[in-house]
Formats: sequence, structure tokens, C-alpha cells
Amino acid sequence: MLEFFGFMCLLAVFMLLVGKVIQNSIGFLALQSLSLSLLVFYLGFSGESVNWHLVLIGLLTLLIKVVALPWILYKLVNRVQAEREIPLSLGIVASVIVGILIIALTYSYVVPVLLEDVQGNGYLLPVALSTLLLGCFYMISRRSIISQLIGIIVIENSLFLSALAITGGMPIFIELGIFFDVLVGALVMGVMTYRISDHFETLDTQHLTKLRG
Repeated sequence: MLEFFGFMCLLAVFMLLVGKVIQNSIGFLALQSLSLSLLVFYLGFSGESVNWHLVLIGLLTLLIKVVALPWILYKLVNRVQAEREIPLSLGIVASVIVGILIIALTYSYVVPVLLEDVQGNGYLLPVALSTLLLGCFYMISRRSIISQLIGIIVIENSLFLSALAITGGMPIFIELGIFFDVLVGALVMGVMTYRISDHFETLDTQHLTKLRG
């Protein structure tokens, strides 16, 4: 089951590179978060005794990242009447090729060679690093401000999975602080996105860079 949830998490992020419809991208983000939540639940209940720390984190991930954040993003898209298709900096085919290369490089070189001394879960670590790099590439290859927000949440999910793979999780107060920061950050960026759309009538970062000076 651990391998299945990890695969679904990686697949959801990879599918972000394939899609051009903003609503679908939000759905893939929710799928990544759901896979992460189920993975944490599995780890929490699979031991000899229940790890309530992981169960609580899984519940918070489910409520905040699977329910609350996608709902905020959907409302934001409808409010600003964002374009259905995301403006791209790199084509779909090229994005898929780069995504495959990122995953292959992570599994064949980054984890076994560069991070060979890192002690951690041998399966979750390459998944975490692959999704982290794919999230960074997604932000580069998409020009919509909403896509940038989706990319940030994907990267935060990947960092959490990296911590889970290496250390088994962080102290509960740190994780609660991170959840709060992500939720508040999404709300603030949502307000800023609405204001940008209201003033400049576009969310394409390529057009917004022309406003400098």
C-alpha cells in the first residue's frame, strides 16, 4: 500500500505537466494531497500501536489540503474568471519529456549517488524528490499566477513527504505551524490574485512583467 500511495502522489504531480485546464490542475493537486494524506494514515495505523501524531497530521492534510485549499482555488478561479487554459512557457510534449527526465534522473542518480549517505525510506525519498523537482518545473513552465500558487502547494507537499521519508515526521507544533502558514499564504495570495486580475485584467505573468518600470 505504501508503494501505491507513493505512486499516486507522483502520478498526480506528473499529470500537472500534461494538463492545460486550470480546474484539472486543481484536481490533480487535490489528488496529490489525498494520496499524501492516505499515506500518512497508513503509516499511522500500520505499526504495532497507533501513531496518533501521524493520524492527526493525516487528518489535517485531508481537511486543509484536500478540502479547504482546492475549494479556495476553485472559488478564486470562478471569482477572477480566469482563462480555462493555462498559458504555457513550454509546450505539453516538451514538458512531458522534461518530467520523465527529472523522474529518471532522480531515481537513477540523485538518490542512489548524490544522496547515498542519507538514511531514510528507500521508496518514499525518490518519490518526494521527484515530486519536488516536478513542482519546481511546473512553476517555471506555467505562466498563470494561479499555477504558481498550485506549484507552491505541490512543493510544500513534497517537502513534507521528504521529511517523512528521512526523519519519520517533524514535531507536531512545527507541522501545525506549517499547515497554518500554507493556509494563510494561500488566502493572502488569493486576495492578491484577485486584486491583480481586477487592476490589470490578466493573470499571465509574461504580460505582468511588461509593467515593470
